Amino acid sequence: MNSTLTKYKANLLVVDDNPDNLRVLSAILSQEGYKVRKAISAKSALNTIKLERPDLILLDIKMPDIDGYRVCSILKESQETRDIPVIFLSALDKTDNMVKGFEVGGVDYITKPFQLEDVLVRIKHHLTIVKQSQELFEHNQLLIKEIQQRKQIESKLKLLLTTINLVSKAPNLNHAFADVLSEVCQMIGCDYGEGWIFNENDQGFKLGQTYYDASDQVLKLFHNLSLDYSFSYGVKLIGKVWENKQPEWIEDISQLDEDQFSRVKLIQNTGLKTVFAVPIFIEEKVIAIMCFFLRSAISYNPEMLELVNAVALELSGFIERKQTEEALKQANKELLRLANLDGLTEIANRRCFDESIEQEWWRMKRDKLPLTLLLGDIDYFKLYNDYYGHQAGDECLRRVAKAMTESCHRPADLVARYGGEEFAILLPNTDLEGAIYITKKIQTAIERIAIPHQCSYISTQITLSIGIASMIPTNETLPEAIIAAADQALYRAKSQGRNTYCIYNNDE
Repeated sequence: MNSTLTKYKANLLVVDDNPDNLRVLSAILSQEGYKVRKAISAKSALNTIKLERPDLILLDIKMPDIDGYRVCSILKESQETRDIPVIFLSALDKTDNMVKGFEVGGVDYITKPFQLEDVLVRIKHHLTIVKQSQELFEHNQLLIKEIQQRKQIESKLKLLLTTINLVSKAPNLNHAFADVLSEVCQMIGCDYGEGWIFNENDQGFKLGQTYYDASDQVLKLFHNLSLDYSFSYGVKLIGKVWENKQPEWIEDISQLDEDQFSRVKLIQNTGLKTVFAVPIFIEEKVIAIMCFFLRSAISYNPEMLELVNAVALELSGFIERKQTEEALKQANKELLRLANLDGLTEIANRRCFDESIEQEWWRMKRDKLPLTLLLGDIDYFKLYNDYYGHQAGDECLRRVAKAMTESCHRPADLVARYGGEEFAILLPNTDLEGAIYITKKIQTAIERIAIPHQCSYISTQITLSIGIASMIPTNETLPEAIIAAADQALYRAKSQGRNTYCIYNNDE
């Protein structure tokens, strides 16, 4: 129905070549509250319909220029007029006339002379059908729109859930970027996707990850050439997104010059038209930018941007979580290092030694391999401290610890401050021959650093006494056994004049 005719029941067109019939019927319908227009010929009727579409047509069949059947056929052939109900009013009362009227698209057929009440009832009936059809059409359109919206929401949720799943499993940003670019490109039908990552050294954005059909040699070339590009703050598309921290949409790249898009010449042979870029930032700092290219020119699409923005937010959260996890990991690592470090000498402390010997003991027992322990003691260190002072004593301990550490090169070897001026060297999978080799290296290193010791009874410089114990752990022994053995060997080295080493002998 025409919404502008709120004071009328409906907009009717009466077509009849008899002026008297036309006038009488029009007057009656007007009195009934209808807006009535009149046409005295088929041509004038068709012109009138073009100017304003009626809600219903009352059409005579016998007319001089074009008969009513043909008029009705013309109306049904047009998309704009095919739904207008046509009621034939005719003096032709034979059955075949009526059948033909329905065949050409009429909804009803009234023979002349007609009863007014009959005409009014039929008009009302068909207008009701039109109204109901219109309401049904509008309802269906709403349903279609709702279904489309739900599908869009489902697609968005699916993409976001997939993105969350991919991102949560990604070991780093590059993997997350690659997975997300692939998923987004496939979801929104992009031909080429790329991720630009901020480079601290260049202070600009460099190409990090891309997604495209690897068999497409044109896009492959475009990707390879793009690797040489870097974008500064505020410059070109990437720099502009970086500066504004807002998405950018370009409908047709070919219409730009190099001042606006630096890769215009590269893009010419790719067929790529539309590009849009979305920033990824943390705490107002843009750290990455996603770009998506399509080979068809697409006008600005806020729904698509909203979807990709949601993905960008998920990536932002991932990066933030990874940064927090890494910071926490480093903090824990540093705490663990400090907890196991001797503050003065910066080698392993007694706590670290106790844990390590326990672990290595059980490991060597499992593998049936020898574990060797060296216990070293600086000779006459109390006299050194008394003569040179505690600051010099601390420096002496640091230099001795460094010389011992430099003498042990395997990752599993551990040099620890055992207590005071005592040091422990734990050597997994090392027999006595290897232990003696390391011991001599340590004594040579101590001799080389030549720390003066005027109060020593055996030398003019710092020396070291070392006790050596080596054994293959068994179920009948504990780590304390090797410690006691090395301590006993150290005692013998001291009793034999110091500045020497002794090996524990189980037969003693």
